[in-house]
Amino acid sequence: MTPAQRAIMPLPGVCGTMIPPLHLSNLAQLLFQDIAGHLEKQGRAEPQFAHVVALLAQRLEQVQRWQAVLEMSGDTCTSTTVRKVDGQQVVTEMIRARPEVAMLSDAMRQVQSLLGELMLSPSAAMKIASGKKDAPGDFDDF
Repeated sequence: MTPAQRAIMPLPGVCGTMIPPLHLSNLAQLLFQDIAGHLEKQGRAEPQFAHVVALLAQRLEQVQRWQAVLEMSGDTCTSTTVRKVDGQQVVTEMIRARPEVAMLSDAMRQVQSLLGELMLSPSAAMKIASGKKDAPGDFDDF
């Protein structure tokens, strides 16, 4: 079997037509399969969505990683600087947010955006589930 033939063969545990890219970590592949499963249940698991789903899986993995770091080390860190002022050493301590706080916030924003693009957010699910149009109203002619 050639490498090209292997590349198009479905992998074990892969949902429908969505194949996770090879660069995903094990956790990201599990997240990919979970997301692809949701899309498949809705009849929307399309191969062209695979890279968007992979990006969502990677960002969800990062959210978990950074959340774990923050739970272990806290949201803040202290930086100490020593300066000379008028010939004397002055020690200054500053409490700052850890860099992971900003990275977590950015990842969560992108996750929310990607969920919306894939129509997997609660508001999008309501639109998909209803599938009905509103009853005719007085303002339909506008």
